[in-house]
Amino acid sequence: MLPVPARPGLVSSVRQFFFAEETPYGLAVIRIILPLILIGLMLQRWIHVREFFSSDGAAAPLALNYGYFNFPPEPSGTMAVVLATALIVFLVTACLGWQTRVSIIASCVLYTYLNMLDCLGTFTKYSVIASHILLLLSFSHCGAVWSVDAWLTRTPGTPPPKYPAWPRRLIQLLIGIVYFGSAITKIHTPTFFSGDQLRFWMMTNVNHANPVGEELTLFPVMLVLSAYSAAVWEITFLFLAWRGHGRWIMLLMGIGFHAMTLLTLGLYVFPLICITTYLAFLNERDIQRWTARWRDRRALSQAEPAGRAISETWRQRVSWAFPLLLLVATVAGVLLEYGLDPYGKRRPEGPFSLVELDDATVSKMFNRNGVLRPDDLIHSLEIGTQIIGSYVTGHRSTFEQGERLYAQCTLNPPHPDMVVECNLRDGNNRLLDRVRQVVPRESLRANFLYVLHDALAPGNYALVVRCGGQEVVRRKITLTKAASPSRTPVAN
Repeated sequence: MLPVPARPGLVSSVRQFFFAEETPYGLAVIRIILPLILIGLMLQRWIHVREFFSSDGAAAPLALNYGYFNFPPEPSGTMAVVLATALIVFLVTACLGWQTRVSIIASCVLYTYLNMLDCLGTFTKYSVIASHILLLLSFSHCGAVWSVDAWLTRTPGTPPPKYPAWPRRLIQLLIGIVYFGSAITKIHTPTFFSGDQLRFWMMTNVNHANPVGEELTLFPVMLVLSAYSAAVWEITFLFLAWRGHGRWIMLLMGIGFHAMTLLTLGLYVFPLICITTYLAFLNERDIQRWTARWRDRRALSQAEPAGRAISETWRQRVSWAFPLLLLVATVAGVLLEYGLDPYGKRRPEGPFSLVELDDATVSKMFNRNGVLRPDDLIHSLEIGTQIIGSYVTGHRSTFEQGERLYAQCTLNPPHPDMVVECNLRDGNNRLLDRVRQVVPRESLRANFLYVLHDALAPGNYALVVRCGGQEVVRRKITLTKAASPSRTPVAN
């Protein structure tokens, strides 16, 4: 009988998990894609650099919230342009893998520094995640493959180098812990699981336009199911996204989740940053298998075809070209910003001046809100046949005698303690039934039940919601004769 091989211990398993040597293909793809995303952001902000990140504009350093003044120090307008231009250059060279480690370290420092100078707009969740990824990439050998550095230093006929896997593992842990922490936050937010938070977020364009989200607000039960599914996925991601089918299931669910945040919540950059971290879950075997299948060539771990070695002269020229490119691009950026003159300092009529607001506008901006109208408090009235998860379902406007009708009045947050009245009126607007309900300030819904018994003749009726003595919402319904006598309920 053959001896059973001993299972590795915890220490050896952890050591193998973090320090097993591999070719850093996944990190190389992250190194290529992440700078492209950040380049797009910085190109949009570049013309506003003097305003956002310098003492010439209106910088808002994060440290001011904690009582630390002039930390980090605010650069002058010209210096801010120099730093932003240099950041774009370093992101480009990091994407190309040219002087990779220097480029990534400089990108990490400059990107984090500029973001901390503008906590109002550019310091966001995705910028924090991106800064951490750049930090971890700076400790890796992500420029060992698919880069200018690899092209300059390679020896023809040799396999790609291998390095410990711990930078890739830390990126995996980073996104998993971010998801887990997000789920813990959601657990302490009841309005998330009720769907109210998602619903009111989808109806706004606080991020960007999201027409798909506005359509989904008509299906509140779907929002509740999506909220619970997202929380379960975020909790289990950290435990299942490592190997086997669980890895692909979690990653595909994550791509779908972030795609829906783009369509329904108007989030653009955050989904791209998070999906980019998924590339850290691609191991060397995945890249080898896909390369062999799609490009019909031998696996990347085998020796590369023989080719001409790069001469030492070319290596020196390329090395000297790096600081020259940085210098030329930075000077060109300063001259371009000088010519664009965003503040109009060099105009013949002088710099742009701030327009003074009139007294009426200032008074309106600083005055407290007046009394809320009833129309401002009531969001909608939904009519259906049953309630599932505190939401009305089975929406329709035609009912039969004997059926139950649920009317749900949804309120806009925040609202005071209030009395909501729902009236049933016939086709001649005569009052048939009146139900009043006290809605406390922590509740967003008021439910009303009507049994459409045979005392109500078939015809047209209306449900009217009143608040503060005023009619706010009116919904018409049609009552038809019961198909069979058994549908008419027996009176208690």
